[in-house]
Amino acid sequence: MQNIKSLIDLVAYKHQIDLKRGEAKYMDSDWLLDEIISEIQEVKEEIKPNNTPHLEDELGDILWGWLILVEKLKDKGLVTSHENIIKRCLKKYQERISPLTGTPIDNKTWQEVKKRQKKELVEERDKRCLK
Repeated sequence: MQNIKSLIDLVAYKHQIDLKRGEAKYMDSDWLLDEIISEIQEVKEEIKPNNTPHLEDELGDILWGWLILVEKLKDKGLVTSHENIIKRCLKKYQERISPLTGTPIDNKTWQEVKKRQKKELVEERDKRCLK
């Protein structure tokens, strides 16, 4: 986890540099998402035998792009933190995967949990809007 914390700290530093330079594209969520999509294409090209260093490098670029995007969204007040997104993701998939048994009923179970979670998200959003 220390490596992730170090990456998040580096992203925060990069964000401050972007703010200081004032280049609009580095603050634009759409541009950042397009960059992540570009990196995904590069990952697809690197998925081949005996290519681990290049593949890991490109996967790191996706992670970096995501971390940067979250930092920009955080600055705009649209998300709270990298850590909260990770916690939310962990909770979501623990709830979906923990009840699975490796049997044909798993898809139904997954869909039921997913439906409940979506309802909870709407309730959480609505509760926040009332504040």
